[in-house]
Amino acid sequence: MRLTELVEFSGEPFKVDDHDRTLAIAQELGFVLDDTKQWEEANGRGPARFLTSYAGHIANNQEKQGVHFRVQTIQTKRVTTRPSAPFITSTLQQAAANQMGFKLRRTMRIAQDLYEGVDIHGAEGQTGLITYMRTDSTHLAPEAQQMARQYIEKNFGQDYLPVKPNVFTSSNKSAQEAHEAIRPTDVLITPDRVRRDLSSDQYKLYQLIWNRFVSCQMKPAQWDSTTVFIAAHGDEGQGKDSSPATPKAMFKATGRTLVFDGFYKVTGLPRDSGEAILPDLHEDQDVAPFHLDPTQHFTQPPPRYTEASLQKKLEEEGIGRPSTYAPIIQTIQDRKYVEQLGPKDRRLYATDLGKVVTDKIVEAFPKIMDVAYTRLMETELDKIEDEDHDWVQMLREFYGPFKEQLEKAHELMTHAKAETEPAPFDCQKCGAPTVYRFGRNGRFLSCSRYPDCDYAAPLDRAGNVIGPQMTDITCPICSEAMTKRTGRFGPFLGCQNYPSCKGILNLDAKKGTVKLPKTPPLITEIACPSCDSPLNLRDSKRGFWLACSPFPKCRGRAAWLKIEPDQQKALEKGWQQHLTQHPLPVIRNTDGDTVADDYVPRIVDEAVAEPGGQVEQAPETTIDSDAA
Repeated sequence: MRLTELVEFSGEPFKVDDHDRTLAIAQELGFVLDDTKQWEEANGRGPARFLTSYAGHIANNQEKQGVHFRVQTIQTKRVTTRPSAPFITSTLQQAAANQMGFKLRRTMRIAQDLYEGVDIHGAEGQTGLITYMRTDSTHLAPEAQQMARQYIEKNFGQDYLPVKPNVFTSSNKSAQEAHEAIRPTDVLITPDRVRRDLSSDQYKLYQLIWNRFVSCQMKPAQWDSTTVFIAAHGDEGQGKDSSPATPKAMFKATGRTLVFDGFYKVTGLPRDSGEAILPDLHEDQDVAPFHLDPTQHFTQPPPRYTEASLQKKLEEEGIGRPSTYAPIIQTIQDRKYVEQLGPKDRRLYATDLGKVVTDKIVEAFPKIMDVAYTRLMETELDKIEDEDHDWVQMLREFYGPFKEQLEKAHELMTHAKAETEPAPFDCQKCGAPTVYRFGRNGRFLSCSRYPDCDYAAPLDRAGNVIGPQMTDITCPICSEAMTKRTGRFGPFLGCQNYPSCKGILNLDAKKGTVKLPKTPPLITEIACPSCDSPLNLRDSKRGFWLACSPFPKCRGRAAWLKIEPDQQKALEKGWQQHLTQHPLPVIRNTDGDTVADDYVPRIVDEAVAEPGGQVEQAPETTIDSDAA
């Protein structure tokens, strides 16, 4: 976090124009350049494509800094922070996602359990802990407000209790005020009291709801917000007794100090308020910089949606109801229209399938795919319910144009797999131009002469060809290094000597870990109770188990414990012979270490072969800067 920001230079508001001017100003203010690094950001646009990083330190006395910094003015004012409204469905989902990393569906499942009730051993028995969790109203019943106020007065004192109950209004005009906000059914059932009766997830969510409910009826927190202006003077303006010269530059620092914690008594202080905690300063105090960071900022694209921010956008656009937010967002992920960027990166990106489906539907049904359509439809339905509008007429107005669009789409809409888009690569097999095609796993690169030439290559999210990557896993057949590839069923490891060696290891698509080879099942003489086919015998961490050999066509199973003891011994003996006949290869890495099933292959060579045989190394994107 930067404690101060340059806001004025040479008597004019400061604005970064280019990196050369930024460096020149920093040097005038005492920055000594030690090193300069420049690189190209492949995904950058405009000025943000060619980046520069400066590493340096603050000039010391021997280097004749010539600039002196002094606190010019300090402005302090008292500000208050009001408590947030009690939870509704959308805000609960957003808070659980942002604070605890819960998916929307997970949040609603836990909330459902808390609503239906938990067995509080030795006390009330089966008890519902929260009110109904599908609501868009922030309304609280007078009894609930009084319950919270009594608890606050008893446990925190009059200083934390407002004169009148806090009342919150919803920005959603269609909110159903007949419902209450999400709150504890009894404020005396504190999270700590029932902690041993709840699962870890249930406890976290209940604590979140309980804290929000109690805090919403407490007094606001009070802060002293301080703004400090620090002037940078040259040698001619450093004397305190002389008339102050026009400062060479002006820096601004903002911070705040908590005066009264108010509702933070329950919720705790925010982890990151975005403002610094300033030291004790006074006007005309001399200060010194310990670091200068010449930085040019570029316009950033809007951040990617997460589940929480997408749900918030749905609410703002009037799309869906409290009961449909989670199913909507889960459905587009289940159908692979959007995916998370990574296992630990909750941001969402649109897949090729999602883009194609959206383009096709927007082209055929522009009115229905308009963002405002759902909101207008909800309004019409409300009019039918509240104002007795003619629902038959509304259906006629919808279905007539929709039927025509549907028939037209059947006639004119082409299948996504039939469409191609020119690609800026040449075919590695025949040298012909390539095209982008769409398949079951998304977009891929294909030769334009297909089917005469069958060249094809997978693509990453940016449209670049994914070439084989050398890993530290050795082939179980020939002991040569294996390469990471992507096939029709996802990522896998293949021997670098393919096709002369056909060693293959599968990878877990989500975790990226190696799937170790497993012993093939032993076919027994025991008949499947469902289809009379022979059952397969397998071994696992929990012991032996029997399943139908034609699985998944038949899912019949037999309980191992119901097998006669003599037959069990015979099967166990047969399994040991089966293991001898089918020994499992030991998977090792290039260091000779045995690989377990939680091992993630290390990429040894990041170079990617592009069409045409050229190999490009990924540019360096991490630059370290030093400061004295």
